[in-house]
Amino acid sequence: MREKVISLIILTSIAVISLYTYFYFKPGPNEFLWLVILVAWILLVIFFIAKKVERWQNFYVARKIIHILTGGVAAFLAPYIFNSPAIPLIGGLGMFALTFIPRLEGKKFDWFQVEGNWGEVWFCLTWTLVVCGFWYLDLNTGIASALFMAVGDGVTGIVRNKVYGRWSKGLAGSIAMLLVSLPIGWYYKGLSGIIASLIATVIEKLKGVDDNITVPLISALVMFLLSQGIG
Repeated sequence: MREKVISLIILTSIAVISLYTYFYFKPGPNEFLWLVILVAWILLVIFFIAKKVERWQNFYVARKIIHILTGGVAAFLAPYIFNSPAIPLIGGLGMFALTFIPRLEGKKFDWFQVEGNWGEVWFCLTWTLVVCGFWYLDLNTGIASALFMAVGDGVTGIVRNKVYGRWSKGLAGSIAMLLVSLPIGWYYKGLSGIIASLIATVIEKLKGVDDNITVPLISALVMFLLSQGIG
């Protein structure tokens, strides 16, 4: 009963925030059309493609495929298809609800959600925070940091699974993380992006804190501060 009440509170809060966001930013019809397209794509990835990958490989690779094909695709497209952070905020909160509430109610998606590991929930929250939070401050910083997490860390996990055959923090994955993140950082932020990609690679390998939190938040802070001439 308690879980149902919490779920209702979360959904009500998201609905209120979404309505306020809509009336404040007034996104256009084209933006809502893109929202529908992206939601359909994300649901296809989660409930069809990821299931296929989990049966073909394992749940770990399925998680990383979701990282790349949902958060990665959405982050890359966002500056081209949205005029404000409204739809990314609404969509990000929706994805948070989709990943958090089933866990809360004991109905997690077994093909990619792991007991005791809330990485995909943090992924949704930090993606929303960096993309929307930096929209008017420095959008390239928000997009780059989201891509470090979604694509960089996603490829990292797939490489480690291939090389080590298990959930690992091995060196091969870190090399893959750097090779993917360096061009992303350079493309979006130049020198500050390159520096942030190096830091993100080091942070990703650390144990004890979820890299879905540390990688995007710290790399975004580094790029933003360096862009302001600090540090």
